Amino acid sequence: MAATREVFRQLMRELKLIYKTDNLHNVPAYAYVESQFRRFQVTGEKECRGKEEAKHMAQTYLCLLKSVRLQEELNAQYKGKGERSIESSARMVGLALPQKPADLDNTPPPR
Repeated sequence: MAATREVFRQLMRELKLIYKTDNLHNVPAYAYVESQFRRFQVTGEKECRGKEEAKHMAQTYLCLLKSVRLQEELNAQYKGKGERSIESSARMVGLALPQKPADLDNTPPPR
């Protein structure tokens, strides 16, 4: 019972992160998850399901929500910004390019 309650709390935590709200009572996903947890409080012969099936489904859904959130965070962090200059690419990997000599900038190109 305590493990099931912990899964429910973790699901609510993920839903808060997804919907960015503290009041989940207005969110349809909250109402659905809550109704499913209440429905499967009494499991076994009544529903002809294994005793742990509802808990397993909740853990699977929790894993999906966490994975999707983490994947979106990684995409946002490492999203490409198009073409990069040589200097910015070198800085990204912790390198620095040597300084250009000042006299090369002012000389005209050879003919």
